[in-house]
Amino acid sequence: MASTFKNQGATLGVADSGSFYTAGGSTQAVIHALYISNHETSSSISVHVKVTTDGGSTFFHVGKHLEVPASNTLVLDKPINLESSDILRVYADPNPDSSSVDVEAFASVLEVS
Repeated sequence: MASTFKNQGATLGVADSGSFYTAGGSTQAVIHALYISNHETSSSISVHVKVTTDGGSTFFHVGKHLEVPASNTLVLDKPINLESSDILRVYADPNPDSSSVDVEAFASVLEVS
């Protein structure tokens, strides 16, 4: 079995769709840590972290409505195990005034194939 460390990063959207990270078809993955940074300077944001256990049909919340204070970072430092084709989805709630959010996420990933 080969093990590879990878980094995954993205600017988050506000839609509950797509994926932040997807384990490969013949790969298992361990998300060692997930960092979610709020670049808003005056307001907190609410984020959601979900995973599938069946390759994308059914999602389960790891965290729902997690508050990230202004100019701060939330760290989820417990492992999240993903089987082949499982998806990690991370997204934010829109700002109350409907403007876009300014939030990024970064994950430290160990892939095993």
